Amino acid sequence: MNVKEKGQQEYQEKDTLPVFEDVEQVVIDPALNRRITARFDRHIVPWLFGLWLLAFIDRSNIGNARIDGLSKDLKLDGNKFNIALSVFYIPYILIDVPSNWVVKHFGAGRYLPGLLISWGIVGMCTGFTKSYGGLLACRFFLGLCEGGLLGGMILYLSMFYRRHEMLFRIGLFYCAAPLSGAFGGLLATGLAEIRYGGYNRWPWIFIVEGIITILYGIVTIFFLPATPDDSQFLSAVEREAAVHRMNLDAHGATKASKVEAETFSWRWVIQMNFSSCLDG
Repeated sequence: MNVKEKGQQEYQEKDTLPVFEDVEQVVIDPALNRRITARFDRHIVPWLFGLWLLAFIDRSNIGNARIDGLSKDLKLDGNKFNIALSVFYIPYILIDVPSNWVVKHFGAGRYLPGLLISWGIVGMCTGFTKSYGGLLACRFFLGLCEGGLLGGMILYLSMFYRRHEMLFRIGLFYCAAPLSGAFGGLLATGLAEIRYGGYNRWPWIFIVEGIITILYGIVTIFFLPATPDDSQFLSAVEREAAVHRMNLDAHGATKASKVEAETFSWRWVIQMNFSSCLDG
């Protein structure tokens, strides 16, 4: 090897990023790290805030609809209304874990808006129901579509933020829950004044809010990145640093160099349960 080739090889070795096993030796510039976090805050958290806001509005609008004639039109006497509320939570609870298994397979940047569009369609269809059985079916499928949202959002955030950054971001989109009561009530009050096409008052709460949810989901598909490496609002250097800081945060939990290359392993589930048993 001559001097020129040796010099080129040394230059390439210096310019090559460290492999994942040595990732803890990588030092990310604090200013660059703050800039990446700020861009994620601007391009990801607001969309998740909207997702959570619409989720709470769409699951609680049945209470506003009841005030505006739902119980009378569908003859919800006795415990029928309470049963309709409870049916929502059966698939909501059962679908949570299976949904998290598939969220990374489809990509959270597409899967979460897909859930939003799905429950928007179900919510809109609720406005067209004419029977108690139809209401139960709509509430069941609404819970089925919304069940994977919270776990999927937290898993999605964990692909972009390091562990010590997660709590504040989760708190930000959780602020949408109390706001949904204010916005949902005001919106329902206005929509309940609509009388058109044989549908009076309460159906328009579901129809219009469902359409809003569907449109928001369609728009979100084009703005939520699937992974840090897929974030087009970052420069090439920032994307590279974003991937490396997540590898640094993993501390050997996975050998995958990128988020999308990680695979599910029952070993971690068993280990976590075993540790919980020892602690408890």
